[in-house]
Order: sequence, then structure tokens, then C-alpha cells
Amino acid sequence: MHTPAAPASEARAHLLVGALQAALAYALYETARRGAWPATEAVAFMPLFLLMALAPLGFYLASAAPLQRRVAIALGVGALALAIGAYHGLTVGGLAERAREQAPFREEDYLRPTFVLGLALMVAVPAAAVAREGRVRYESWFDALLHNTLLLAQGGLVTGLFWLVMFSAAALFRLVRLPFLGELIERGAFWIPATTLVFSYGVSLAVTQRTVARFLFERLTQLCGWIYPLAGALGVAFVASWLVQGVEPLLQTRRAAFLLLWFAVLCVLLVNASSRGGLDAPRYPRWLRRALSTGLLVLLPMVAVALYALGLRIGQYGWTVDRLWGLFVAVVVAVFALGYTLNAMAEWLGRAERCLVPATNAVAAAVVVLGILALLGGAIDPRRVSVNDQLQRLARGTSDEQDPIRYLAREGGVFGRRALQALAADDPVFGGVPAARQALARDALSDPTTRRERLAERLRALPVFPPGATAPPALLEALARDGGLPGACEAQTCLIWRLPPEVLGDGAYALLARQAPGAREAGGARIWRADGRGQWAVRGHLPDQGLDTNCAPQAGHQALFDAVREGRVDLLVPPGRDLGAGGLRFPVQRWDGARDCG
Repeated sequence: MHTPAAPASEARAHLLVGALQAALAYALYETARRGAWPATEAVAFMPLFLLMALAPLGFYLASAAPLQRRVAIALGVGALALAIGAYHGLTVGGLAERAREQAPFREEDYLRPTFVLGLALMVAVPAAAVAREGRVRYESWFDALLHNTLLLAQGGLVTGLFWLVMFSAAALFRLVRLPFLGELIERGAFWIPATTLVFSYGVSLAVTQRTVARFLFERLTQLCGWIYPLAGALGVAFVASWLVQGVEPLLQTRRAAFLLLWFAVLCVLLVNASSRGGLDAPRYPRWLRRALSTGLLVLLPMVAVALYALGLRIGQYGWTVDRLWGLFVAVVVAVFALGYTLNAMAEWLGRAERCLVPATNAVAAAVVVLGILALLGGAIDPRRVSVNDQLQRLARGTSDEQDPIRYLAREGGVFGRRALQALAADDPVFGGVPAARQALARDALSDPTTRRERLAERLRALPVFPPGATAPPALLEALARDGGLPGACEAQTCLIWRLPPEVLGDGAYALLARQAPGAREAGGARIWRADGRGQWAVRGHLPDQGLDTNCAPQAGHQALFDAVREGRVDLLVPPGRDLGAGGLRFPVQRWDGARDCG
């Protein structure tokens, strides 16, 4: 064990780190506010942002190491952050002269890699801090991991209390017409350094005064020990319910993978927090410990169904960045599930309790760190993989070509723009690009103003029903701002419908398409209506499925479209606002969510 630095030197080191972070954060804030370089170029802004956020984090997470090693680890983390930030800047904006106009980067473009790389550092930095002669003891690593979690929580708590006092005091001063404190808080020159310095001081307290952290750890272990049996019982009951009703209701939510993986991750966290990563025996009777260990077997079917649900979405709509990250999370959870299953089997065969939990955690930690570095560092770039897959979808043919084109423009970064340029130019590599697809690609490459003008022209060319009705110009402007027509929308495949006044009142309109909606438009046509000030907004929606006489859902977009053109839409009662078309009922959902099926 190293000799800890004196509390005063620790505090000074933390405050120095906080001050350096504050200086860089304020510089980035000011350039973003003024629209100046480097905030105008992704390749310059992203590496600096990651450096500002993660280099101090590396210093804080290395609290188990001597001060010199902590500085070295922080410098190494800073270099890694710069490299990954530069790569993401290049893949988002590139180095083209007009990169900023062609692809303005968004907050999520740099916040996501910052957050994900931060998770990898949470796992990897404690191992570097406690390593001795190239070896890492599992117990030392896990204790450092837990301590770092509490260290950051204490820093956040101190910062939160500081701002609670500041905002409360500012409100008091406003009561006597002294707004100076509130105005000071709103200045970036104050709140940015105040936040970083207070947070660094809170972290230094946790490093030098471990009594609070030890108290929090004991309470955390106790609380997780209480909650873990409940989570295990609910997980077993949930999986058992599949024997009665199957998994189809779960898959129909379109959120099955996310919810299942979230619950599985929560169970893994509770298991490790309540048993200190398998090092301590939970405070349960032996029979309950054995039952809980066996109950973790439900993680396997949960992961299997999550992977199946994810596979369905990929089969329908192709790979996206989010789905690639979802697959990575599923792989990590599968490692935990398999390891804990083997542990339960070993216990039933007479091996020591939790004998395989440490090994499982170590393997999963390695998968997390290596996987994140591969996904963020370009070895398996989610943007590149998803763009290639969306191009293959276009080559195979899809009912809505606008959906993959829109994905290439919004999420594909440099890879997506290059693909769109090749499509627009009818690159021979694609074996002949249809004219309609070339037009969509050129439209996606155009600037937002030009794209909105083209969209407005297409909207004005659409027919309006019933005959004699007209679409207000303000409605067309609102639809153009909303961004996009369903599918390849032309006069023969799309229309604007003025709904009967009994549905949502006079002046309600919907944009209908005859073809099935794409991934982005799934869920039905939105109903637009102006308020008293003439502002158009969505007030309800028509489902893309109708209900037959048995209230069973049936595909209804084509039936409704044809019925509107032919004037065969009826009002059904109850409740008086539902629509009948082609033998199907379309329950109109309003802002109050009321609906009925008779």
C-alpha cells in the first residue's frame, strides 16, 4: 500500500485540477455562445470537450494510487480522450472547407462518446491505480471501483447542496429587490468555475476523509441487500408469466429489448453491491442465498428475448447506431448471465458460494472496456456499419426509401454524406440508381432552407379532400417545418384531408399516405389544427391500423386513403368521432387519450 499524501496537498491537487477544468470549460462555453472557433468545427471542439470532461475524471478515479501515478493516469486519459474526440470529430464533420454548413454537429455527437468513455474509465482506471508489478488483485480493484462510485456521488452531493444554497439565497435577495446574486449565478464566468471547483473539493473530502464514504458504503450495501431479493422475485415472476401469455405482448411494445436489458443490468448491480462483488456473504439465511443465486438464471431468458426483439427491429429497419450499442449492452449482460448461471450450477454441485462471481465480473469488465474502445475508436464504427447496412436495404428494395435516406443524412456523419453523394451522382458501384432515389439523395444533401422550400412545393402539389376543400398556407408551412413526407409522397400516393368537424372540431387536417408508413412515420397520421392564435400543432392522430368487427387490428392505411378519395368515410357511434372506412373502424385519439371500440 502507498503512503497517502497529506490532506492539504491532496486538496490543493484537486483544486488545481478543478481550476484547469474550469478554464477549459469556460473557454469552450464562450466559443459555443459566440459561434466562434473551435465550437464551429467538430474536429476541433470534440477532442477538447472530451479532454475537459474526462482528464479530471481520470485523476479522480485514480484516488487509490500515489499522487504521481494519478497525474500520469490523468495525462494518459487526456491523450485517449483527445484521440477518440478527434476521430469522432472527423467522422461527424470531416475536414472539408464547408463541413460546418454541410453537417452541423449536435450535442449528442460529443455527449455520447463522453458518457460511454467515462463508463469505460470507471472500470479501467481503478485497475491501473491498484496494479502492483503488472498484476491487479480483484479485491483491491473492486473496492477501488466501489470507492470511486461513492467518491463521485459525494462530489455531486456537495455540488448539489452548494447550488441549493445559492439559488435559495438568490430567491431571498430578489424578495427585497436585490437581484445581483441571481444575475451572478447566470453568468458563465461564475457558474462554470464554481461548479468544477466545488465538485473537486467534494471529491477531495471523500479522498482524504474516508469516514463518510465508508458510512455511505455500509448504507448502500444494506439497502441493496434489502432490495435485491425483491428484484429477484419479481424477475422470476415476470419470466414465469411468459409461460401463460407468451412474449408476444412484450414484443408489441417495441421497447422490449431496452426494458429487459435495463432490468437485467439493475439486477447485476444489486447483486454486486449487496455482496461486494461476490467477496462478502449477503446477510441472508443459507436457503435464501441459494434461492437468490438460482433466481439469477432468469437473466438468460431475459437476454435471449432481448436479443430476439433487437433482431426483429434490425430485420425490419436495419442497423442503426443505437441498435449497435444495444447489441453491445446485450453481449455484456449475456456474459454476466452465463457466468452467474455457471455459478449457480457450481453451488448446487457443492462448490463454495459465489465461487465464480469474481471471475465473471472480471471477464465482463474486460469485455466492457475492450468493446467500448473498439466501438468508439473506429475498429467497429457504429456509423460506418449502419450506413453500409442502410445502403444494402436500399439495394434490396424497401417500401419507404425516404427512411434509409433520412438516416444517412441525420445519423451517418461523414459516411452517410459520402453515400448520399454517390447515390445522387448515380455512382456505378450501385449498379444504377433510380431517378427518384437520386432526387431523395440530392434533397438530403441540400441545406435546410432549400430542403424546406422543396418540401413546401411538394405539399402544395398534393390534392386536398373532400373536393372543394383547401389547405391553409400556414398549415403547409407547419408541415414543411415538421420535416418530411411519408414515403415517396406524390399526388397519386398522398393527400391532405380535412376531417369532419365532429372528430376534432372545424379546421382539422391530416396528411395521409396510401403506402405503409416507414420506420420513422410508424404509428399513424397526425392530425393538425390551429389554436386561437393561429398556431398549427398536432392535436391527435389516426392509427395506421383499423379495427374489424371483432376489434382485431388490421392494416388500414390503404383502406382509409381510398375511402377518403372516394368520399366513403362515415362517423361511427359511440363515441361519435371514430371513423369507418373499408369495413374498418379507426379510433381517433385526442389529447385526452379517450378511445372506444364497440
